[in-house]
Amino acid sequence: MQKDVPVNVALIGFMGTGKTLLGRMLAYRWGWRFVDTDSLVEERLGCAVAEVFERYGEEYFRQQETAVLRALEAERHLVIATGGGVPTRPENILSLRRHAVLVLLTASPEVIVQRVQPVHSRPKLAAAPDLLAEVRRLLQEREAAYACADLSLDTSSLTPEEAVQRLEEMIHSWRPTTPH
Repeated sequence: MQKDVPVNVALIGFMGTGKTLLGRMLAYRWGWRFVDTDSLVEERLGCAVAEVFERYGEEYFRQQETAVLRALEAERHLVIATGGGVPTRPENILSLRRHAVLVLLTASPEVIVQRVQPVHSRPKLAAAPDLLAEVRRLLQEREAAYACADLSLDTSSLTPEEAVQRLEEMIHSWRPTTPH
């Protein structure tokens, strides 16, 4: 466990920005537990995120995501990689703020397109005729939701090692401006 860090760290941001990879790396470095909300929803429902979207729709998936986040509120020493749409529901932000510093990971639309290939497992992108245009549209749509972050890191031009080092430095120097 690290000194001078929040109770938990929640990584938010669009798909392909490094939430899962950097989350695993940070958790390993600190000896904390890593959790991925998409994986927790999959475990809970017994099927892949893409299948949940197809069978039950996005709203049902978002409800399950919210339930998973609430279940994590009592946990300590977690690095949480959230699904890209988590911040679009205000109740999710309130839930995360109770126990975590929120770190927004970003990347340019072009980098995101490179990182998310192939898109068949990405329900929000799988049917897009113009992948880059769809990424740009979704980023713009979620911009206000992502503004809830306490910290932000652009991962576009960083190696995973550089990104996790910067992430660690940012979190160590972070001081809340409002109670969490």
